[in-house]
Amino acid sequence: MELKLDEILQKGIEAHEAGQLQKANFLYSAILEIQPKHPEANHNKGLLAFVMGETIEALPFFKTALEADSGSGQFWLSYMEALMKLGRSTEAQTIFDQAKDKGVSGEAFDQIGQELADQR
Repeated sequence: MELKLDEILQKGIEAHEAGQLQKANFLYSAILEIQPKHPEANHNKGLLAFVMGETIEALPFFKTALEADSGSGQFWLSYMEALMKLGRSTEAQTIFDQAKDKGVSGEAFDQIGQELADQR
């Protein structure tokens, strides 16, 4: 089953990258019907919502992805970016602190940290 989910995920990513957002959404949703806490499918479905301006709708997907795989720096970044876009900088700061405690680092992470510091 896992191999098939990986294949569906790959097709979803390919559709996503090709701008076929409806197809990508369908494929990510198909994965989530089988495995609701699938980290990559949740994250990518959140990304689709985020780029379509549906930031509130993206949050639960980002949160689920992060809960399923807290080792992915990108999941932390996406969640923080969505919170910041919604003006929820206090929550974003909490998530930033948690990510830092988990060892997340890098240029994009430092940039978000600076943006949060500037908002204080």
